[in-house]
Amino acid sequence: MNLSNNHLKELVRLKQRKFRELERKVMVEGFRLIEQLCKNGIKLDEILISSPEKYKWKKLNYEKVFFAEQWQIEKLSSTKTPQEITGLVSTVPIPLKEKRFLLYLDRIREPGNLGTIIRTATGAGISGIVLSPGCCEIYNPKVIRASMGTVFSFPIEIHDQPWLKKQNSKIIAASLENADNLFKMEKFKNNVILVLGSEADGISKKIMQIAEHKIKIPISKNIESLNVSVTAGICIYFLKNLQS
Repeated sequence: MNLSNNHLKELVRLKQRKFRELERKVMVEGFRLIEQLCKNGIKLDEILISSPEKYKWKKLNYEKVFFAEQWQIEKLSSTKTPQEITGLVSTVPIPLKEKRFLLYLDRIREPGNLGTIIRTATGAGISGIVLSPGCCEIYNPKVIRASMGTVFSFPIEIHDQPWLKKQNSKIIAASLENADNLFKMEKFKNNVILVLGSEADGISKKIMQIAEHKIKIPISKNIESLNVSVTAGICIYFLKNLQS
């Protein structure tokens, strides 16, 4: 069926966070991302397409399909170069099932960094991610794109510092000051929570006070720090290899 102007208006509202949270739905863009969601078992409520002959869209896992004009697709897009297919997905957070290896992110506000970290955490196979209340929205379109859609299928919860303090896990904080070399750490058997903060603000003092270990990645004197998503990737894979 063709996309009506009334339905278009309803979908355009989802470009605003308050409506995404109210309706618990978000738009996703591009055939590659939509195809990956379907491979991950994420069912789309509907897809909208302006060039049906261009994609193998009948193989996708969706409820409804709407044929749209390209200008309608562009009106829904949050990118400078809109693609010809977009989809509607219900946002259903995945709860933590285990706590063997968790990543705690403190005030990560840049969507691209958060999405990349979620994608890396998924690839590494850790237990899940916990966000501080100061982090950016996990269903921000930039987070979705950077995570390659894994934000819909990876365990993510939001908790504050008191929750972190109650956990029966080894808390390891990444820090540039008074920290030990990551690559000199010894093997351990405990459950672990790796804490990372934003490049601008770092980790809050309250969290640093409860950290059992502080670690750093040795870097050249020519730079101040690594991007937080790069730091996350290095630390996650190295620590996961140490955990026995």
